[in-house]
Amino acid sequence: MKSQTVLTLIFLSLFKICLCENSDSNNLVKSPNGTIFYFAYGSNLLTRRLHLNNPSAVFYSIAKLKNHRLDFILFEELWQGAVATIVEDDEEEVWGTVWTISADKLHHLDKQEGVSIGWYFAKNVTLITPSGQQLVARTYEEVDNPKNKTASFDLPMERRPSNTYLEAIALGAIESRLPPEYIGFIFSFPTNGKMATKERRDQLGYPF
Repeated sequence: MKSQTVLTLIFLSLFKICLCENSDSNNLVKSPNGTIFYFAYGSNLLTRRLHLNNPSAVFYSIAKLKNHRLDFILFEELWQGAVATIVEDDEEEVWGTVWTISADKLHHLDKQEGVSIGWYFAKNVTLITPSGQQLVARTYEEVDNPKNKTASFDLPMERRPSNTYLEAIALGAIESRLPPEYIGFIFSFPTNGKMATKERRDQLGYPF
């Protein structure tokens, strides 16, 4: 009798787990037909920057990525400083913008992020919007991420973004209406004091 009771409890527990998993899956918001969700957290927060290479991008929502932090490490010539990445971190979260992008134009985004030359790799992440919606979006993480966690205000010089790059991120965050406290966090990162190249500034119509 006891063994039957134990088996029944195990069955009910497994049944509840299945129901929860199905419920979570059913609650995921899907992108419109022919598009994918893309999560931007760096310079692609800024519409004019993203549209340089991805004119099909349309704003969908802001969202939060849990268990990751914003960081900088890879030096990029046009920006004249380190560019943003996300790093897995159980104590942090990253806010950004969710865009819809035409699925058949995805190669433009991959090219911008330097996937073929080993700068970034694409990965799918689960996001939460301010209204509580959950969705899966494509984003990009640097291949060679920082090995050690550093406080934002104490970023080493070789890992600092340029003035222009941080401005682009901050302006994009304001444009997207990310939470004020997160915008303040963006401003806590020091810069290397440099401007992006004239080519990049002209592309963006700088000064903003």
